[in-house]
Amino acid sequence: MNELQIRQATLDSRDVAVMVGKTHANLLKDVRGYIENLAEVNFHSGDFFQETTYLDANNQTRPNYLVTRKGCEFIANKMTGQKGTLFTASYINKFHEMEKGQSAAQPNDRLRIQTMNAEARLEYAKIRKAELFFKLSNVDTLSKEYKGILVAQATETLAGQPLLPPVQSVQKTYSATDLASMFGVTAQLIGKITNAHGLKTEEYGEWYRAKSLHSTKEVDSFCYFDTVIPKLEQLLGA
Repeated sequence: MNELQIRQATLDSRDVAVMVGKTHANLLKDVRGYIENLAEVNFHSGDFFQETTYLDANNQTRPNYLVTRKGCEFIANKMTGQKGTLFTASYINKFHEMEKGQSAAQPNDRLRIQTMNAEARLEYAKIRKAELFFKLSNVDTLSKEYKGILVAQATETLAGQPLLPPVQSVQKTYSATDLASMFGVTAQLIGKITNAHGLKTEEYGEWYRAKSLHSTKEVDSFCYFDTVIPKLEQLLGA
């Protein structure tokens, strides 16, 4: 393929809009802004974006752009994070196919582009789902076990298969009030005993954030595992 053919390889701005997760109208607005910026520094915008039109479902002429590889790079440089990475990977693959002569970006290639875009949308949805799991895993009030489950689920969502070892079953936990009811004492006494004997450790429970009963502030609270019960039985002479 000669240099001219490579330079003329383009993607339809409607397809690019789907790939970057924008409406076509918003992408057109962005592209027009890019063209203005390029003109200010005397860059030929046709090397990036080529203005054209298409007929919509009502046979009305609508504005459109053919986006060159340089244009895709320009758009990608305006994006950040995983969304930008996904777009970059998608357009690089497409132009690589064109340069190898597997595609000529003609109208009859529309189905192939739509298939690629559908796959890109699915990949992006998967990334968004994983991001949600990661975000949930940072909630302060969750136990370490629940955080581990969410992180494992996020990595499995991204990879399509489990990557982290299975998280052990979440342990049953008890508040000081639960233990006080169990032993027939006050929650204050439970707290005093566990503090005095160093029982507020990972072996016997874990800290978490919770709202105070008497205000809207969050305070550090300790929840106990089953392992603390024999210790309390011994200390309380139960």
